[in-house]
Amino acid sequence: MNALTLLVVFGIAAYHSPVQAGLWDRLFGPDNFWECLLDTMPGTLTYGGAMEKRLQCERRFPDKTAYRPGLGITGPKDLAQCQQKFLPGTKDPLARHSIRQACFRLFPPD
Repeated sequence: MNALTLLVVFGIAAYHSPVQAGLWDRLFGPDNFWECLLDTMPGTLTYGGAMEKRLQCERRFPDKTAYRPGLGITGPKDLAQCQQKFLPGTKDPLARHSIRQACFRLFPPD
């Protein structure tokens, strides 16, 4: 095995390691329960999937009151934009309710 092949194999293994994924998620992942819902719920098709995603967010962020309104500079700017971005393609009623709930929490209506 030549050095270039070894370097490529090592690079791929390092890129997909659990440590790398955990670091990436801590740096760029959701910061609170509501962002976690918006990160995981879009596209959910079944009740079981929605419940599992909601429970994962609850385990990861047990304090639902610890959040700041908004989603940063690249996210939606208001309630309507939040719903337009995250609701399409989501079929399950619980997932849609969770997305609406998160949007209302992060972008309270005036």
